[in-house]
Amino acid sequence: MEVNDIVEAIQSLLDFELESENETEVRFKVVADNYAILDKVSLTQIIEKVNGYSSKEGIGLYSNNQYEVLVRNESRLAMRREIEQEDTVNKLKYKLNSPSTEYLVFFLYNLHQQDTPNLLRRGIMGHRLRRIFESSAEGQQEMFERSVLDVIKEIIPRLETIQIESESNKKIEEFERLLFAYIFNLGYNLDLNMQPLRFIDEFTQPYRMGRLRRSRINDIEPPKRLYINDLILHYQKGISSESLDHQYLSFYHVIEHFFEKIYNDDILFKVRDELTKPDFSYKRSKDIKGLVSIIQNKLKYKNEEFLINELEALELTLQKFIPDIEEFKESLNEYQPDLIEFYKANEVEFSKGNRVNFDNDNQDEIYKNLAKRIYRTRNAIVHSKETEKIKYVPFKDDKELLSEIYLLRLVAEFIIIKNSKEL
Repeated sequence: MEVNDIVEAIQSLLDFELESENETEVRFKVVADNYAILDKVSLTQIIEKVNGYSSKEGIGLYSNNQYEVLVRNESRLAMRREIEQEDTVNKLKYKLNSPSTEYLVFFLYNLHQQDTPNLLRRGIMGHRLRRIFESSAEGQQEMFERSVLDVIKEIIPRLETIQIESESNKKIEEFERLLFAYIFNLGYNLDLNMQPLRFIDEFTQPYRMGRLRRSRINDIEPPKRLYINDLILHYQKGISSESLDHQYLSFYHVIEHFFEKIYNDDILFKVRDELTKPDFSYKRSKDIKGLVSIIQNKLKYKNEEFLINELEALELTLQKFIPDIEEFKESLNEYQPDLIEFYKANEVEFSKGNRVNFDNDNQDEIYKNLAKRIYRTRNAIVHSKETEKIKYVPFKDDKELLSEIYLLRLVAEFIIIKNSKEL
């Protein structure tokens, strides 16, 4: 990491215009005629300090005596908090606040390395910037121009970290246990629901997905189609949830909506197909038993109700609403080109979900493997009993689940649009 890396990150991520640069500072045009300064001397010292730390998944920054990680506030009334506490017995200090300058530099660098789209267009509104520069006492100009790093801390929504300092040396595992102990204390006493981010993709996911869509209100046109309300509710729940497993299940509910009808239609088709065959006769017991066998194989009677084969229903639903695999591949490729190869080469480790080769000439095999990948992952999330060998473990499996959410969200969107009507 070097000074130029941070300068490029600020330009790329925040769309701040580089107005001038010399040996000691960089001057950015932030909003309107307002400017902010990046001190190169101070930044060099910060970078040297950060380079001496270790990091975990691009989101946790730590040394033997310090630990800092980005957290997400999921409380009902989410607002930025500033809390500091000291444990004089164990010689520990805890802080919930905006990130340290060292962490911010580390974070900006990692975001830029991830090729994250412009943050200013999504989530940071211009009035936040204007408010900062208009808040000087009695409207007087400040004597010195603001630090661009301080400005960034203020304008990025929900940018909070938990910082832990220890007088004695500690391993990363010890810091993480202290982190969760502190989070529990905050929840127990203040009803604060703070969740530590575990990898950089958790932060970048909404911005990456936004790359597929219009990013500015002015680019969005009024609706031209009407959709099924229940599907929209499940979809909105999926994109609004901060919990990855809840996102997955919400998008699955969109697909699940059609299971019973599509499955029953398939039974009717098979029965009608048998009835209309030229060699079928209702007078022959063998032919009637064949019809009964079709129905019995498709429906299982349990607890006084008939149950469908959900995996088969899922496969039929995919076939019906995603008839063009090439179109689906193009959407995956628009989002992230390496996903198609990823699904081809990797099963879902925690669920044993099938590999899916979207380049396979046999489309039936694509649907079959895609259905198994989705269904087994759903089951691993829902049936997470202690004795289950194949199960989803929160936090531990979230990074792997993220790739599956991208897949399932696109499936859900295809189904919603396929079932819409023109206005």
